[in-house]
Amino acid sequence: MTATPPPAQEAPSAQGLPPAAAAWPAQDPPPQQTTKSSTQANVDRATAMTEDLIERGTPWSARTTWTIVLAEGIIAGVLGLIFLFKPLGGSSTTLQLVGIVLLIGALITSFQLWRHMVRPDLEQLAAFRAGSGVTVGLVILVATFFTAVTDAVAAALAVVVGIGFIVFGLTGIAGSFIRRAGDAPLPLAVLIINAALALAGVVLMFAGAGGAGAVSGIFNLLGILLIVAGLGLGGYSYLLRQQEMSGVRR
Repeated sequence: MTATPPPAQEAPSAQGLPPAAAAWPAQDPPPQQTTKSSTQANVDRATAMTEDLIERGTPWSARTTWTIVLAEGIIAGVLGLIFLFKPLGGSSTTLQLVGIVLLIGALITSFQLWRHMVRPDLEQLAAFRAGSGVTVGLVILVATFFTAVTDAVAAALAVVVGIGFIVFGLTGIAGSFIRRAGDAPLPLAVLIINAALALAGVVLMFAGAGGAGAVSGIFNLLGILLIVAGLGLGGYSYLLRQQEMSGVRR
């Protein structure tokens, strides 16, 4: 007797498969995976753009452009005018702007830490600076937006802002010395900016101890300094534009 061969197995039809497998061929990803991939691509693109903007936003960076420097000069000049003339209100509005600036600076540092753009030996210093900036910025914003800002409150908040400026300035100076390699010269522009921040913090602390009138006078002085800085950045942007047009800088 010859053995009867087993019946050939038929390939499963699409009707016997689960609905998702029957509806989508093997080579096509399911809709949820496609959505996740698209979202991740958008996040990566936004992250890369933010990194590029932070790097090019430093006025002394080799990759900056005259348009970015000019925009920074305009922002500094507008802030200076607001500090000086207070068209939006008294010291409370000025304190809100200062809190926003501190918060933005701290968030930029936090982003750099998240993207590992900070050297390992500077991470703890940068984390301390970011945490201090977020704390001071939130305290100022919460106090000015949700409570009545009396003269006594404004004077107390000026002391808090002064502490934030001192922390930002001193950590920036310390980072410059740690970042220095061998006998390389210290970054003069970074040192000047951070020293000015620390000095402004000390002045604000003493002004806060002197009362709201002294705080208002210090904000007027800071407004003048910001206007001067804005004009300086405007002149520097013109120099960069001339260099880019002549081909010296690309």
